[in-house]
Amino acid sequence: MATQIIMPKLGMAMKEGILSKWMKEDGAPVEAGEAIAIIVTKKITYELAAPATGILRCQARGQATCSVGAVIGYVTAPGEAVPHTEGGGRAPAELALTEMSAAGMVVGKPKHNGERENHPAVAGAPAEGFVVATPAARRLAREAGVDLGVIAGTGPNGRVTEDDVRAHLEGRERVLITPAARRLAEEHRLDITRLTGTGAGGRITESDVQRLITPLQAEPPGLTSIEKPTVETKPQHAIPFTGLRQMIAENMVNSLHNMAQVTLSTETDVTELVELRERLKKDFEVTYTDLIVKATAQALRRHPRLNATLKDEAIELLNDINIGVGVALDEGLIVPVIHNADRLAVRAIGETLRDLAAKARTNTLEVDAVTGGTFTITNLGAYGIDAFTPVINPPEVAILGLGRIVEKVVVYRGETARRFMLVLSLTFDHRVVDGAPAAAFLQTLADILAHPYFLSA
Repeated sequence: MATQIIMPKLGMAMKEGILSKWMKEDGAPVEAGEAIAIIVTKKITYELAAPATGILRCQARGQATCSVGAVIGYVTAPGEAVPHTEGGGRAPAELALTEMSAAGMVVGKPKHNGERENHPAVAGAPAEGFVVATPAARRLAREAGVDLGVIAGTGPNGRVTEDDVRAHLEGRERVLITPAARRLAEEHRLDITRLTGTGAGGRITESDVQRLITPLQAEPPGLTSIEKPTVETKPQHAIPFTGLRQMIAENMVNSLHNMAQVTLSTETDVTELVELRERLKKDFEVTYTDLIVKATAQALRRHPRLNATLKDEAIELLNDINIGVGVALDEGLIVPVIHNADRLAVRAIGETLRDLAAKARTNTLEVDAVTGGTFTITNLGAYGIDAFTPVINPPEVAILGLGRIVEKVVVYRGETARRFMLVLSLTFDHRVVDGAPAAAFLQTLADILAHPYFLSA
């Protein structure tokens, strides 16, 4: 009997993942536990293991975005046919493939690396890939001959809905445009509702469309040199907006869109923290981040509202204090998590953090190492930054930004003195935490860092 291969849930907030590629060809024999696919999430790149021994049957194509729990393939017995869902329906991943075909891509034969080769189904089909849309929207767009790529979606995460397609069709029907201009616009995936016509009665002509495609071929009468469109320069190097970079972007946009984020900043005297680190360095390797993680964990224990999450219309105060620390990679930022940071000594925090950072840079982090975070710290002090506005890492409700530690002349105990100062920037979700409790947490943290008597314990 065939065994389903499903998109795994690799984190509390994960709703979908990208099937980056199949590591085995469709029809290849696989062993249970053998790595067969690469899954990319907002946090990690994960090798998916075969759930059984048999023949791999790939359903979802490479680079497809699939919901958690969707069937992306099967492991069958030799000679066994790929199963269908009961009643002639299709598994979620099969449905996604069919919808991709409807959007202008047909699935071809698998290539040597297991990905499926795609060919344009019709002229002008989208080359960029799959557009997120509801089945009803796809059906209507297919019947009307509309490219979903030119429609702005208003559904969750930008999903194109049936209403979006109908609104586009209604707007398109009201546009005065010649048949030749319409064909040219559709071929180049241009939204005709945004074009300005120069023909009789404002009708859009073929030259209007051509002018947008190649700006220098023609210009409206009377266009001054200042108004002339400039030639778009080609980049020396284009970085694909995919994988980790794209998922970070989506996560940050969703964070800002769905939370009422407010940032508080304060400057604290960390001269004694600097002295403590110099003493501890004689016994073991320790960084300021190690000490601040410990201090933050202690402050969170006193202010549990900052160690919470909003779930199902309820604010859940979390028992465990799991602090994520941002690690910069070439592809973007990843946040390994130090679990139960309040129960660890500074030495253990430092060892854990350096191990996680090394694994992050070699792409060998395990799932547990990037999930379960309850609070995040991000440090830009090494880049000479004093203060900034960090963006919350959902589903957490707060994030702490660290600036550089800089020596300044300040008033200390009624006299001018040279002291080491640090700016702390706390961004919190005002839906969950009010300004006063957030400020109280920041004050507690500043006090601990100013008088770090118990951090070395």
